[in-house]
Amino acid sequence: MADLLSDEQLTEIQDAFRLFDKKGENQISGNDLITVFQALKCNVSQAEMTEYMEVLDPSGGGMVQYTDFLQLVAKRLQTQETVDDLMKAFRVFDKEHKGTVSPDELRHILTHFGECMEAAEVEEYLVEADLKAPHLKPDGSKTGLLNYVAFIAVILDLSEEEQN
Repeated sequence: MADLLSDEQLTEIQDAFRLFDKKGENQISGNDLITVFQALKCNVSQAEMTEYMEVLDPSGGGMVQYTDFLQLVAKRLQTQETVDDLMKAFRVFDKEHKGTVSPDELRHILTHFGECMEAAEVEEYLVEADLKAPHLKPDGSKTGLLNYVAFIAVILDLSEEEQN
């Protein structure tokens, strides 16, 4: 995953990590992790930090290795790029610029163009996205449209924090 990073991104990540690697041992204290993310202009919630520490420090020793951190940041950056690309694609179909698309139109696109999905799989995603963030009229009834940010979150299996 780290091989997908540009030289500029790699340098930025290394520099941010090294600011807290006081002994030059390619590891930092888990307590510094959120600050390193902030130095990289990545907003992370406390829930994400807890999850990251479980992955980066499974033994609970309190230290984070650079190679593990690099893989995590690379994955996070790749996910953000994918989300950005998907948002651009959905905006093409969002004629009224309201963050919504027609489920029928989306169903047709996903089952007939590009890497076609199975109709049942598309249906599952549509239902889950509608449950996650239904698009409602002022009176509380559904509009029949789909919130595409919720749809992207469902297909990429993003947490609430990763969606923002």
